[in-house]
Amino acid sequence: MAKMFHISVGSLRRYEQAGLLKPEYTDPETGYRYYSARQFEVLNTIRYLRVLDMPLGQIGEFLGNRDIDVIEAKLLNQKKLIEKKRRELETIERKI
Repeated sequence: MAKMFHISVGSLRRYEQAGLLKPEYTDPETGYRYYSARQFEVLNTIRYLRVLDMPLGQIGEFLGNRDIDVIEAKLLNQKKLIEKKRRELETIERKI
């Protein structure tokens, strides 16, 4: 799964520990985790939101509440944070 989505195994485990991603099946003898297409969609969503710099806690809320209004509010809030960071970086760039 990690190779398919070009993420580290550590990130995959962190998402599992945060409760964002759960394997379809875990082999009790080997501990090997098996995933299905359901987890592919979740992982795609996590990756997209991480690119937007959304914290894992908010991603968990996002995945747990599929209400369009809540999702829209979270994305708008994230957009404001990104805009603020952009302005801060522009200020730093001018100083350099």
